[in-house]
Amino acid sequence: HRCGAARPAHRGAGRANHAPGNGAGLARVHASRQAICRGQLGAAVSLEGEEAAMVLIGSLLDLMVIAAAGRWLLPHVLRFLEGHRQVEMNYAGQVVPRGLGALLWLLLWLQELVLQLANRVIAYWQLDPLTRMESLETNHQVFVFAASLIFLLGWTDDLIGSKAVKGLKGHYRYWKETKTFSMGAVKALGIATAAGWLALSAENEQTPIWWIGGQMLLLMLMTNALNLLDVRPGRSLKFFFTGVMTVVVVSLWLAGGSIPLVFPIWPVCLGGYLVYGMDVRGKGMLGDAGANLLGFTLGYTVIMTLPWEMQCLIVIVLILLHKQAEVSSITALIERNRFLNWLDRLGRT
Repeated sequence: HRCGAARPAHRGAGRANHAPGNGAGLARVHASRQAICRGQLGAAVSLEGEEAAMVLIGSLLDLMVIAAAGRWLLPHVLRFLEGHRQVEMNYAGQVVPRGLGALLWLLLWLQELVLQLANRVIAYWQLDPLTRMESLETNHQVFVFAASLIFLLGWTDDLIGSKAVKGLKGHYRYWKETKTFSMGAVKALGIATAAGWLALSAENEQTPIWWIGGQMLLLMLMTNALNLLDVRPGRSLKFFFTGVMTVVVVSLWLAGGSIPLVFPIWPVCLGGYLVYGMDVRGKGMLGDAGANLLGFTLGYTVIMTLPWEMQCLIVIVLILLHKQAEVSSITALIERNRFLNWLDRLGRT
């Protein structure tokens, strides 16, 4: 089969479809990879009646908690960054806080805490011991840990990395001259590890190795691409939100109108929305930690929702983007296109 062997249903997933009150857990019931490849994601996870209402209520409550926590955390994150001198001169020569991506990472872990608490409540009230949120043991937790590794690597690069060393050639030349790996090279190895870990966890032993390798490459390229874009205010977040909306629209079309429920991305989306105003006006910077986390999250969304043909197309586009960054600059490419230049400057002061 062109999509590889069908992914076996997660244990308890079938039973979870009929659990009353399992709001957040139901939102992450996994469809088979074969169904996703055929554009049947909506049919695989669709719910009806009271079950669908519980999913909606649980999801909305979860998002409200995450949004409220994000609004409360943002000023504390800013004070932390400024208090610890995590500031940097932006492209316009202004010194601004660097590391707004910390908010996205904190919300990602808050999401995990909320889901774990919901799991304990379900167990305590014995709603149905066979329908607990067992998917916490699979893709969701792996994504959280892999995304945390990406964030910490980016944070370390912000702290000790050299901004003078750029591109594959630059990192190779640095190693050749100093016989020492640059922080960028170390980060690249870490991203490859996290991408491989996540790609392997999303598949089973019957999945072709080329499929896993392709998804690993997509995750790596997407993670670095958002970092390459983060040289002007708001650019990475605009690309991220455009990418997420595009994936959702395409998934709606493939799934016949059912909304794809890729639950782990929503805390990152909410965090990105909260820091967007500061970022686009040049009042703060995501830093490598935030930009890399955005790219990894977008890549995860792609591999979990789109068929392999579209994933291959995205890989080609990302390769061309990286080639442009090596031979010239992405900013020059954007400025030559009237629409892209308008979109890039939109909201910037």
